[in-house]
Amino acid sequence: MPFVRWFRKLGGRRKLFPSGLESIVLESRVPALLQEGQWVGMIYLDIADFQLTEQVCGPISCLRVLQSLDSLARKKSAQLLKPYLLLETRRWGDDLLIYFYSPALPPPALSDLAELANQTKDQLARELNAQCAHLLPGAVTFHVGYNILRQENSGNGEKVLYTAFKEAMLIAKSHLDAREVERRRQFEALLATQNIRIVYQPVADLNTGEVLGFEALSRGPADTFFASPLNLFSYAEKTNQLYSLEKIAREKALAGLAELLTDKKLFLNISPQVVNDPAFRPEETREFLAGLGANPNQVVFELTERTSIDDFSAFRRSLEHYRQNGFLIAIDDAGAGYSSLQAIAEIQPDYIKVDHSLIRDIEKIATKRMLVETFQTFAQKTNSLLIAEGIETEAELACLKKIGIPLGQGYYLARPDYPPPAVEERAIKSLKRLGVSYQPAASGRTAPVGTIVQALPPVSAATLTREVLDYFTAYPQIEGLALVEKDQHPVGLIMRDKLFNQLGTQFGFAIYTERPISLVMDAQPLILEADTPIEMVSQAAMGRLDHKIYDSIIITRNRKYHGLVSIRALLDALTSMQIEAARFANPLTGLPGNRQIEEELLNRLSGSRPFSVIYADLDNFKGFNDRYGFERGDQAIKLTAEIIAGTVREHGAAGDLTGHVGGDDFVVITLPEAAETICQKICAAFDLAIGRLYDPEDREKGCILTRDREDREVVIPLMSISLALINCAPGEFTGPEELARIAAELKKYAKSQPGSVYVKERRKRGMAV
Repeated sequence: MPFVRWFRKLGGRRKLFPSGLESIVLESRVPALLQEGQWVGMIYLDIADFQLTEQVCGPISCLRVLQSLDSLARKKSAQLLKPYLLLETRRWGDDLLIYFYSPALPPPALSDLAELANQTKDQLARELNAQCAHLLPGAVTFHVGYNILRQENSGNGEKVLYTAFKEAMLIAKSHLDAREVERRRQFEALLATQNIRIVYQPVADLNTGEVLGFEALSRGPADTFFASPLNLFSYAEKTNQLYSLEKIAREKALAGLAELLTDKKLFLNISPQVVNDPAFRPEETREFLAGLGANPNQVVFELTERTSIDDFSAFRRSLEHYRQNGFLIAIDDAGAGYSSLQAIAEIQPDYIKVDHSLIRDIEKIATKRMLVETFQTFAQKTNSLLIAEGIETEAELACLKKIGIPLGQGYYLARPDYPPPAVEERAIKSLKRLGVSYQPAASGRTAPVGTIVQALPPVSAATLTREVLDYFTAYPQIEGLALVEKDQHPVGLIMRDKLFNQLGTQFGFAIYTERPISLVMDAQPLILEADTPIEMVSQAAMGRLDHKIYDSIIITRNRKYHGLVSIRALLDALTSMQIEAARFANPLTGLPGNRQIEEELLNRLSGSRPFSVIYADLDNFKGFNDRYGFERGDQAIKLTAEIIAGTVREHGAAGDLTGHVGGDDFVVITLPEAAETICQKICAAFDLAIGRLYDPEDREKGCILTRDREDREVVIPLMSISLALINCAPGEFTGPEELARIAAELKKYAKSQPGSVYVKERRKRGMAV
């Protein structure tokens, strides 16, 4: 629709056009000249405070002033604009437009145009004031604006004219300067030519260094204001062109990673406001992926925090549509602000990216470490994966591995580049040197989910819905079926009740029965490996969206379909485990008892990973118990359990075990890199806390004074704790009995030392305190 007709359709409202501009657009020669490829210059003049002048001097005097301005503009502009040619002048009210051009000369630079406009303004003001001094009490002054019109900015000359007028008017009102006008032109040209480049930064597995996928990062033209991605996207948002920019970035990022999309994920930054944009359709990206031979589940939409989300309910509905199309969701900059934390709680993403501000110096700042540990616990319970952003040093990497963070990215691993880079060799060496972080899935304290799997046959995603309906009808005890590709990789889940509900809608049966089941499947089911502990499976299942909580869980082995686990089977297994754990837990502290400790030791000893065992024993406990009685003795045991368990939670690794052998004996099973820190922290915390269990006079004396059976005075020091630390390499020890024997020797030596100490076993080199 031609621009002026569009304007008329809107009723020529003054909010869009100043009064009189429609006739100027209709009668102007500018659009025709632009169509011929000719540039046109514009100078806009507006008499300052003319409405007030009209109130003071009256409309007749002001009309004569405007007529004089018309006459001066026609007579003087040609001379003032040399060497350029006057095209036309147009006035409505107290606003004046002067157009000029040159077939032979290039358009003036913006600085030259500004000078030319100001010279024209000054000359016209002088002559107008000379002619109209008798009509007005004071001198006339002008606001001045200017612009250059080019056809390449749009396919519609009338729209170019209107846009240029708005910019000139903003300059006149001091809302826009020449630099900003030029910047707008540069940005329009950038979008028109799609002049952005994409670089990729790997997201790596922090155990192996293997690349999970790449985050696509956009860069504007080098050596320009838009080279910085912050400037680029902020400017797009400011000028309401964010969707256009992100669409270009998405398509370029997908095309640039085409050959890797079969087995690597692509993280695409996307703004929340674009998700709600009607023009943004997941089908569009899905079709683009199909052309590249890739699947939607290889694409992760990474929600940035450039704009806040006002209506989470509507936003969740939009995201669910993308998830049903197979796309994954990540929350960026977690921990950087309140909105990202709310987004995690509301959206339940597949990935949580921890902001670089929490990663910086994490090994030095305990509060950052505790925050990231909290994120990791939350991610495990909600079936999300944590990605640490901005890893820049080996020390940060080591700390993150110790916490058990599974994924990371940052300059220490690899800088953004094109073609997509691999993880740097120095980082690979560091990962090997730091060792593999202990994975809870291998702990053995709880049975793996593979032990309760139901080996139901899967169906192809191309199977007709009618065939699946017939299967559910024939086998009413079956609650759900997994949908797989030809290579047995699961791609979706169909639950009996949800299929029946879908087909029971008004047109559901007619629409879907003769079409592939993939159209009604859940494209984002919970999929876990068979060796995942049942406890972790339970946490992941309960962390799903409400309408998915009772859906079956797909179990894989080496990423290929293995079977299904129903929620009923999962709850039965959990109940049995809890009953079993309660039977063998220590009744005083609630910590795992001898049976669980022995099972864990056997599991670790038979494994291929190094581990450490810490045996703890209280010194002078009997004297304390004799003096204060069993009740306060129990308090000492509970306090010790709290100190040890709390220290392991704060400084240990995921999957560590704190057990209570009995009496005042405890065991900790952890990783070698955490063991000495745990020992040091236990000793310090115990010494700080134990004094409060003594009476004030004993606490002040630093001992208990008592008498033996022969009435001799006996001095019993305040309680301390002795720790024996044994580092265990794979295959080094034969069983728990050998470890207990060595630990007894170490504890005997530790008890010979004053105060709370730990002794580290060093084979062939003796012991070290």
